[in-house]
Amino acid sequence: MPFSRRNLVLVMLMAVMIISVLDKSIFAFAGAQIIDELKLTPAEFGFIGSAFFFLYSISGVAVGFLANRFPSRWILVGMSVVWMVSQLLVSVSSSFAALVLSRLMLGAGTGPGTAVTQHACFKWFGPTERVMPASLIQVSIMLGAVLAAICLPFLIAQVGWRMAYLALALIGLLWMLLWLAFGREGTQVDEVIDNAGQPLPGYRRLLLNRTFLGITLIGFMGFLPNALVYSWVPVYLQKGLNMTAMQSGYVVMGVTLAVILCNLGVSAFSQRALKRGISPQRAMVVLPLACCLIAGLAFLLITQAHGHTLATLALYAIGAVLINVLPTFANTIVAFIAPSVRRGSMLSIHIGGVTSAGMLAPWLVGQLVAVRGGDIAHGFESALALIGAAIIVFTLIAFWLVRPEHTREQLQAGESSLQPVLHTS
Repeated sequence: MPFSRRNLVLVMLMAVMIISVLDKSIFAFAGAQIIDELKLTPAEFGFIGSAFFFLYSISGVAVGFLANRFPSRWILVGMSVVWMVSQLLVSVSSSFAALVLSRLMLGAGTGPGTAVTQHACFKWFGPTERVMPASLIQVSIMLGAVLAAICLPFLIAQVGWRMAYLALALIGLLWMLLWLAFGREGTQVDEVIDNAGQPLPGYRRLLLNRTFLGITLIGFMGFLPNALVYSWVPVYLQKGLNMTAMQSGYVVMGVTLAVILCNLGVSAFSQRALKRGISPQRAMVVLPLACCLIAGLAFLLITQAHGHTLATLALYAIGAVLINVLPTFANTIVAFIAPSVRRGSMLSIHIGGVTSAGMLAPWLVGQLVAVRGGDIAHGFESALALIGAAIIVFTLIAFWLVRPEHTREQLQAGESSLQPVLHTS
């Protein structure tokens, strides 16, 4: 198959997500040095970690509405400029206030990232072709985590964390120039929904249907452990489990590679099932939610393995790998039920709701570490156990709520917004 324009755009969208993850991750990998150099308390470090998400969801939703009206190409350019400025700020000033401001700006700039890139991608692919491209964009986030785990500890050790921030700003500039040269807008629309002869459903019905509510609630819970990757996970591995910076990077890399393989395998299986005529309920809902149940159980049990490093790492890896099956399917489900002219805003609202969990998770760990007298290992593991219990509960709720085919039919037919939430059929 020739390398088409849509494949080039997909590769560039994957590249910008990789850069986004590098930008988000450097704070975590430099965390131990930042704590020591700036004499930060666990609560202060947790606050900086949470600050990243203060504007993340708000900007994600706001820019998502802009994505309905303006080309994704230019929105991505604007976002990349914000990322670069936030990284430059830390490279020239490394005070507590500068770190907070940088994380606020970076959160505002990267908040719309997943939704806008998925929306831009879906403009090039039809409804039955989207699971794999959506998975590849999700995998690019994991590739970014692998590169971060390999490169950032080494880069920080060689040139210092301030210069590492500057290097990431320059990488962002390079991508922006290439995107301006080669990035284009797709033209794919969903004829079944948009030309059905019915008025477009209002946002009240789009947001209050059972499927959107269910997939967003479980997505919120599933993002809690993921948010910790950008703040506490490397710190936990280094200060809690006594690993070196490079060893912690290898652990993150290993888990991330497993996430990539799992995502690709499950997504390929699901897309083949859809093309064979298997219902979206079975192909896009049951499998990822089963993964969430197992992930929640693994996190719940992690406190029982305290003091046994291999068992602790194994449970964390199982939970981290399986919970990351969900985002690809969640985004695809939202795109499945949303009219294409409102898909950008729907994805942004969903992802904004999901990622608002990032305001809670780092703060929660910081508080539990403080309660444990500064014991990072106990505090972090206690937080994961609480998160695991919540994931289990909300996965069971999602099994009941999420019905993508049923919801899509009701939205097209113009039925009441509350009926899909209250009825189980």
